Amino acid sequence: MHKKIIAAAIAALVAVPFVAQAQSASNVTIYGLLDLNLAREWAGDEERVGVDHGELNGSRLGFKGSEALGGDLNAIFTIESGFDPSTGTAEQGGRLFGRQSFVGLESATWGRLTLGRQYSPAFVAIDPFDATGAADRSPGLLVRKTGGIKPAYETRFDNMVKYRSPSFSGLEFDLGYWLGEKRGNGDAMKEGNGHGITALYKNGALAASLVTQSVYRNATGGRVRTSGGGLAYDFGFVKPYLAYTQDKESGSVGSGKARTFDIGAEIRVTGTDTVALSYAKRDESNDVAAEDAHGWSAYYMHDLSKRTTLYAAYSQLTNKDNANYALGNLTPAAGDDPRVVMAGIRHRF
Repeated sequence: MHKKIIAAAIAALVAVPFVAQAQSASNVTIYGLLDLNLAREWAGDEERVGVDHGELNGSRLGFKGSEALGGDLNAIFTIESGFDPSTGTAEQGGRLFGRQSFVGLESATWGRLTLGRQYSPAFVAIDPFDATGAADRSPGLLVRKTGGIKPAYETRFDNMVKYRSPSFSGLEFDLGYWLGEKRGNGDAMKEGNGHGITALYKNGALAASLVTQSVYRNATGGRVRTSGGGLAYDFGFVKPYLAYTQDKESGSVGSGKARTFDIGAEIRVTGTDTVALSYAKRDESNDVAAEDAHGWSAYYMHDLSKRTTLYAAYSQLTNKDNANYALGNLTPAAGDDPRVVMAGIRHRF
């Protein structure tokens, strides 16, 4: 009996270094962000005052981690839940981890391969090139809007297989393929399927991107494609941005085209104060369903610390003819022009 106890104790002591080694080779980080503001919106005869969220960044609670597998290979994962902190309710249609949910392998030599719900190549290529960071009620979001022309742009896609290449002297590639997982045959199976590729370049003060992304939007082969890119150069006190996209329909979904331009600048007034200005315009093909609009925004941000920022902003859109693009919670009548003024706070943890 004593021999068994001694043997078990020795086995436990021998195992401790291996357990410690396994634990030290992996890590998990818990992180989050809260963004709330008080806002007044109006469009035509409608008006709304409320506490809103996710202006500078979407509120979230996330978990991410990695495990060393040997050499430079690591297993990685991210699960991230979006929520409305003004009410405590889930975002992204009530999903538990609607912002991101993926697992995969990463190597400094070979890049990163992941599976799950992830950011689209178009999001990676376009959103970083809006001066306001594609804030929730910035006209820069016209690139995401569906008017008379359907875009292939979406922030995230489910069921995505994604590959991010290592950097080649500042050049990286982001490739994604996702499945709509429809039953049937032929074109019916393609609905929801899509693919995209982004080229990203970063060298010192210069940053640029190019993207093309396609999605099958219906069960009869109708497809849309969004192509475009972005450009930015950091002069230190000011950082100008430029972004451009073109949406093109084909097949049974239609044959329309739309172009969106987004130009802006981030001005560093002091070490803790920043002003972001942006102007965006959407031109759709000249047909009866075309919906054109343009607008501008101004954001002022004051950093109380590295984690906490106060902000104030004003945005407006001018809808042309039958267009009714929205800014925030109000959906304007055709031709009405939405406006919003707000003040808020963002905290990271």
